[in-house]
Amino acid sequence: MFCCATVIGGIAFILFFIGILAKKRKSSRLQARVNTLKDKANSWEDNEIEDFDPKNVLKETDFNIMTERLKNRIIIPNLEEPDNSPYGTPATYVNHVADHLVNAFDFSQVLNVLCQFKHFKTKIGDINLHFIHIVGSEEKRSTPIILLHGWPSTVWEFHKSIPKLVEQGYTVVAPSLPGHGFTDPPNVTGVSPSVMACAYHKLMHKLGYKRFVIHGGDWGAIIGSLLTYMYPESVIGLHNTMNHMNFGWRQILQSLIGAVLPSLVYTTEQEKKFIHPMFKFGERMYRSFAYFHIQSVLPDSYGYGMVDSPVGLIGWIGTTYAIASSGRDSTVNMMTNLRNGLKNFGLDNACANISLFWCVKSAQASMRIYYEFYWNDLELLRNFSIPNVPVAISNFPNEIIHLTKFASKTTFNNIKQYNYHKHGGHFAHIDNTDGVVGDLTSFIQKLK
Repeated sequence: MFCCATVIGGIAFILFFIGILAKKRKSSRLQARVNTLKDKANSWEDNEIEDFDPKNVLKETDFNIMTERLKNRIIIPNLEEPDNSPYGTPATYVNHVADHLVNAFDFSQVLNVLCQFKHFKTKIGDINLHFIHIVGSEEKRSTPIILLHGWPSTVWEFHKSIPKLVEQGYTVVAPSLPGHGFTDPPNVTGVSPSVMACAYHKLMHKLGYKRFVIHGGDWGAIIGSLLTYMYPESVIGLHNTMNHMNFGWRQILQSLIGAVLPSLVYTTEQEKKFIHPMFKFGERMYRSFAYFHIQSVLPDSYGYGMVDSPVGLIGWIGTTYAIASSGRDSTVNMMTNLRNGLKNFGLDNACANISLFWCVKSAQASMRIYYEFYWNDLELLRNFSIPNVPVAISNFPNEIIHLTKFASKTTFNNIKQYNYHKHGGHFAHIDNTDGVVGDLTSFIQKLK
């Protein structure tokens, strides 16, 4: 008996010791990665900031080429689809968006809205970076805000939020992701989210903002979190609308208990509806994130078709706005869900982003962020945590990812604000502008 206990205890001690060593090695690898990134960023040249006019890139002639191609497109046949439509974007949806672009969409209005903001460009590392920069009042200049969007989005996502923040006196900086809108595609490989985080940190310091608030959604949430992890001394607070985490003991414990006793784990109907039961959650993630896998391994293969074909662009990128803004009701068919999503996001907003991607020929380049992340930053995102910087998370019912506050603390140890909203989705700045701006400004007030 004593021998068995000794052997078991010895094995447990060895496993514990191996675990500590493995954790230390992993920590050393992550720190080495961060040091390499920061050293590279420190070596970047300090280039001038230049004024930028969106009209130099968004040209009526390019938009007209798109609409002419759509007029002469091969009409896609409406094949039979089951209610849940696992085959992808319905032909009905593609034709619906295409007809609106041709017959009803006002491209000049996009230009007018974007041109009300002050646009700039500067070279940071390998990125010819575009950004909007509006200086706020003297009173609130000490809390500048950088707004970070994701894929397949552009700074158009913030066109309603920026004026509301500026009206309240805040300084706003809104950069375009590489290959998204007005930031040029990098002419080198390896420009991953962590590299973009370094570039945005450099940009804010270049503008004179040594400390600032970060707001992010989608890739912007991940980039903002990485920036906060690498440069915590520069970040006053981090506000995300897409929650994300490491896969640590909290997630494992939550999954195991939640599968049997969901009432002990999920504190809101939102969480329970989205995450429970786990096998349904896994199936939904498997279907919903098919694009993530493709773009992580073969971004260019799909990208060529979207640069050359507006139908391809609508079918791959154009459907995302509706899906990510829809409640994805399993009792109705895919097209009904997409139409409901478009009601939330707005058909004109979808067409605005599609037009931006088309005119700057950037769809292929925009997809590479998935490849660069998967092969360069995956281990970093899986294992980092932010212990001290204040964090706020806004949860919207139609967001593509939901986590509990308990699970979120694996990554964010200092959560100061954790709000739920009754409506809104992945692109909350579009379909619940007041909600996301209200959360952001109330969070900033808590930081004072």
